[in-house]
Amino acid sequence: MVNLKKLAATVTLGALLISGTTPGYAASLTDKQKKVQQQQQQNNSEQSKANASIKKREQAISKEQQEINKLDAELQDVINDVAQKKAEIRATQQKIAALQKQIKQYEAKMKAQEELMKERMATMQKNGGGSIDWAEFIFGSKDFGDLLTRMITAGTIQENDKQIFEEYQATKEKLAKAQAELKAERDALVKQKEELEQRQKTLNKKMKERAAKIKKLNAEKVKFESKLMSLQEMESTLKSQEKAIKAEIEAQRRAAEEAKRAAAAAAAAAKKQQSSNSNAVSTPTASAVASVPASGGMFQRPSGGRLSQGWGAASGANGYTFHNGIDLAAPVGTPIRASQTGTVTTAGWGGAYGNHVIITHVLNGQVWTTVYAHMSSVSVSAGQRVTQGQHIGGMGSTGNSTGSHLHFEIHRGGYSYSSSSAGNTVNPASFF
Repeated sequence: MVNLKKLAATVTLGALLISGTTPGYAASLTDKQKKVQQQQQQNNSEQSKANASIKKREQAISKEQQEINKLDAELQDVINDVAQKKAEIRATQQKIAALQKQIKQYEAKMKAQEELMKERMATMQKNGGGSIDWAEFIFGSKDFGDLLTRMITAGTIQENDKQIFEEYQATKEKLAKAQAELKAERDALVKQKEELEQRQKTLNKKMKERAAKIKKLNAEKVKFESKLMSLQEMESTLKSQEKAIKAEIEAQRRAAEEAKRAAAAAAAAAKKQQSSNSNAVSTPTASAVASVPASGGMFQRPSGGRLSQGWGAASGANGYTFHNGIDLAAPVGTPIRASQTGTVTTAGWGGAYGNHVIITHVLNGQVWTTVYAHMSSVSVSAGQRVTQGQHIGGMGSTGNSTGSHLHFEIHRGGYSYSSSSAGNTVNPASFF
């Protein structure tokens, strides 16, 4: 009975002890858990804010870069326009110089013709010119040319002298025409220089705007690579193309002459062979004719690979709103070949194109230009003449490129890039 009482007391005490300590201990654990949870929630909130801030800044940077890309597109058009204006001014200045030279030649010719005609008129006055009222002709005329006109009209000039005076009149008319053309070219030059000055101001303003934006990005330690071809590179390309066009025309002239000589030699050899019944001279003439290169279609596909981007409108994300060529993607080193026979204008590194080659072609009197960009290697040089299908380098990912591919353009006329329109480019795919 006592044992039962002791056992009951022990159980009761234990129950009291347990009921007395557990609530406080449990409360202590709950408070700690709550504090940990609150700290975690606070950390998560701060992290979320930080992530949102980072994302917002990334979006702002992305927007700034997009603005620069857009500005690049506008700038590229202005750079091209300035270079073209300078090329136009050079051409006008050359035309003015040629006209001035021509005018001096006409003036010298007229002076010599006047001296000759004065001698003839003096002879006419001596020999049977008594019936002519020379005073009326001379004092009634505005100038020497008017005197001649009055005399021809009056029929006082003999038939054998008439040709001399008509030649003089023709020279006078040519001189007047050249002087009028010179005036027009000088007026055009003044206008071109005014337009160039305005475009140059626009270019300088946009370049300063671009520099400020890039400085802001650099302050944020953001990597940004220029996508622009400089004005100097553009001008250099245009000057090189002028030389390449002349060189290509001269090369075609020499090739035509060589073909003509080869054909004449072949005809002579055939005639000699026929007369002598000999085959000795047939081989060299055949090889001479074969030495003149022949080309296939107007333009050939310059390399293998899949079409990764076509010619046409673009998003503007890469700094252009119009893609002026086609992109052919293939491994680095894939052979690139000349799409048509022509003269190399540019070969080497330059701006967004990285390693690139520009070739000038003259087909049936029309100038064409092909561009091969982002090459890993270049195996031709400026001024070199290449034939259709000739190896000019290897495919790569240099310049403004995100993967190995060939960016290929065809221009109807000289090279004239525009990042916002087709410009003078045509879709290369239409030729393949």
